[in-house]
Amino acid sequence: MKTKLINILILIITGLLFNSCGVFLQKTGVKNYSLKEKINKKEYNNYQYDFIYLTHLLEIGFPEIENVFPKNERVKQKNSIIKSLSEASLNNKDFTLQARKYLSNFHNQHTNFYLKSNFAKAYPINIHISNNRWILFNIDRKQDSLLIGKEISKINDIEITDIENRLVQFTFAENRINQQYELRNWQFYNKPEYLKEINVIQELSEKIKITFLDNSIVYLEPTSLNNNILHKIKIPPNEITKLKDKTYAYDIYQKQDFGYLQFNKCHDKIDILDGIESYVKPWLQPIARGYVKRQFKKEKPSRQIAPYYNPEYPIFKDFVWQLVDSLNKNNIQNLIIDLRNNPGGNLTLGIQLLYFLTEQENLKGFTDFAYTSDIYKSYFPSDYNELEKQYPNGVPVNKLVAKNKSTNLFSEITNRISKYYVPENRPIFKGKVFVISNYRTGSAAAMLTTLFQDNNIGTIIGTSVGNNPTGATTYIPMKLPKTKANISIATTFQERPNKEKGKIQIPDYWIEYSINDLILGKDPYLEKIKELIKPAGNNVYKK
Repeated sequence: MKTKLINILILIITGLLFNSCGVFLQKTGVKNYSLKEKINKKEYNNYQYDFIYLTHLLEIGFPEIENVFPKNERVKQKNSIIKSLSEASLNNKDFTLQARKYLSNFHNQHTNFYLKSNFAKAYPINIHISNNRWILFNIDRKQDSLLIGKEISKINDIEITDIENRLVQFTFAENRINQQYELRNWQFYNKPEYLKEINVIQELSEKIKITFLDNSIVYLEPTSLNNNILHKIKIPPNEITKLKDKTYAYDIYQKQDFGYLQFNKCHDKIDILDGIESYVKPWLQPIARGYVKRQFKKEKPSRQIAPYYNPEYPIFKDFVWQLVDSLNKNNIQNLIIDLRNNPGGNLTLGIQLLYFLTEQENLKGFTDFAYTSDIYKSYFPSDYNELEKQYPNGVPVNKLVAKNKSTNLFSEITNRISKYYVPENRPIFKGKVFVISNYRTGSAAAMLTTLFQDNNIGTIIGTSVGNNPTGATTYIPMKLPKTKANISIATTFQERPNKEKGKIQIPDYWIEYSINDLILGKDPYLEKIKELIKPAGNNVYKK
């Protein structure tokens, strides 16, 4: 009987996943907060019920909700959406559109929604947005390939800036460049359902008119995604910055005098084990730990863990130690840290990296606040226990409470009993640091970019990052009870170290890809750094 139970639990564990913020999750064992209050209106269908449930979760869990989405606006939109969800013919697509529309008001990537929806048709067109211009990236093979690269000015005679502003209402993004990225990544612009929702078309089957800046015009009709045949366009990878199938890796280009660190995930063995406590149900935590520890012993871990774990360097600080040793031994004066493919994870790993790059001891960190909701208490019992020590007469309820334990950014990693401890005698890189980050740099990686910038440790190349450095944050996964839609609600708040730099992170040099860059395999971010470094050849030592 016991063997059978263990086998069942192991099967459950094999569903282990990570979310975009980088916390180790498990489909069956993940915590899922349930509302204490009842929703009693029997006349609601499943979509209406879950939408009301979602709004109630936001009311009790999202920090500073009034400052972001005032109550009168919330009530007005809530009532409108409940009415629109009353039709008997609704499906997941309709619920997705309405949920996205509501959540977009929070402008928060940690407050999001996902429900599998069958968007079966699309207009045969792909666009690229660069420097606020919509450029045709690909189109139906029936159309002339010479159209590719042209700037789009209108869709159905509506100015493209107006189209963009209307579509933004379905994004969770926190700033403009990320809103644009979400539009093209999810391809809202070519889905008939979204275009109908913003009154660009009246019927899902109708053609659209695309007008280019040179006044040329094409007409497109929606086609099945299976029959959506576009021109073949090859995007060659850049030889230096091409994506590596590793959580972190480095190369040294000795004659060009730079090291290149591709930091793709803020995860390592310690972090994976650490994250189980917050996000996996208590009864499953011992099984989860046992499972991942067995995976750590394998040369090739399971596909659930492999994207977030580096068997060559299971512990990140050991990897950074070797990286900095190599830079110093080869007398390299410049280090490029590429965070463009990093959706986040555990910021402590990023702080470990910083510790190897400076002798300064007084770096400024974020000011962190807990929003003391019942949701926060449920997901982070250890943190809440610490708050109870700060407030012996009772933790203030539903308030933002500062939770920084130390003003020293390196306090945790210089603490000898910490799991993330780094010895004081670590090698230190004393050359110049360049950080590449953009709209795909999320969560902990976005925060790391801000720490580099606000402490003047490196030069930032790219665009604004995925998460603003000041605002609501922290990924809290849940499921809605009827539709089983996956949602998340931000439950903490942070302020950047240097508040004078504003609520949005702005790089030192703003760089975006053009279509020519993509087609030629040119990396304009790297090219800008090369301008700032004296080039000296291209011999390479790899590790």
